Amino acid sequence: MKKALITGAAGFVGNHLSEHLILNGIEVFGLIHPSHPAQHSKNLSKKIKIIKCDLLKKNDLERVLKGNRFEYIFHLAAFSSPPQSFIDPTNTLKNNIIGQLNLLEILASSNSDTKILIVGSSDEYGDVEEKYLPVAEDTPFSPQSPYAVSKIAQEMIGLQFFLHNKLKTVRVRPFNHIGPGQSLLFAIPAFASQIAKLEKAGGGEMYVGNLNSWRDFTDVRDIAKAYLLALEKGTPGDVYNIGSGKVYKIADILEELISLAKVKIKVKLDPKLIRNMDAKKIYCDFSKFSTKTGWQPQVPIEKTLFDTIEYERKKLN
Repeated sequence: MKKALITGAAGFVGNHLSEHLILNGIEVFGLIHPSHPAQHSKNLSKKIKIIKCDLLKKNDLERVLKGNRFEYIFHLAAFSSPPQSFIDPTNTLKNNIIGQLNLLEILASSNSDTKILIVGSSDEYGDVEEKYLPVAEDTPFSPQSPYAVSKIAQEMIGLQFFLHNKLKTVRVRPFNHIGPGQSLLFAIPAFASQIAKLEKAGGGEMYVGNLNSWRDFTDVRDIAKAYLLALEKGTPGDVYNIGSGKVYKIADILEELISLAKVKIKVKLDPKLIRNMDAKKIYCDFSKFSTKTGWQPQVPIEKTLFDTIEYERKKLN
């Protein structure tokens, strides 16, 4: 049986990826920061091996890696919120860059042949000019947050260790992914959470920021499938955009969510929720990844939104 290590296994994507790997007969080890509560379901927690470890503590991480041999490592652990990265840029950069550097240095020192997924972000591209849409992998970077800078650094470090140390790193740049279990720091689950609470209250007003942006949304369960395919079929040293290739206006997404509400809801703009650095429109060309792996997104946006609001309803119950 193949063995996989997921760093950041307690996070949003980590949960869904764990389930997908288990369904594919892969033994899963979940690395979780000691201060991070495990959010896996009870049934899933019985199927994966939880390892508490801080990636910034290199000696502790070395003991984990030297004590196990993994076919795959999915490096998901990172501070993942662009707005929050402005509040704490130092720890965003330190956590995202040094944590990965420790991981790759340890693997390089043992001449590891593990395939390693390096997760970048569509935020690396920033506010893309219309002429570059849809965004291909050779689109120029224009990072607009400390988070985006950290993701470019993670990618380049991953490339460096491929070129210099021959580590089998595969880089991906996922575009916006959504679904049940996502942090309320992100717009779509925040909308769903407000709606679920207003249903409990019998209706009322919800508060939103900028609704005029356009984004490429993919269901997190499709992203989990893409990550496994990236390591199974992707070329080490190469980089791939992953997304739906479709663009959705945030206002339309909100309208769809409100249509699922069981009560009457009014929408009000809250200037405090408007982010000045938001890209106006971004969506990807994922043809390179699709050609290489055969991957295509399968989950309709309507199901993703329904499952997201159902998750928030169950949290309240």
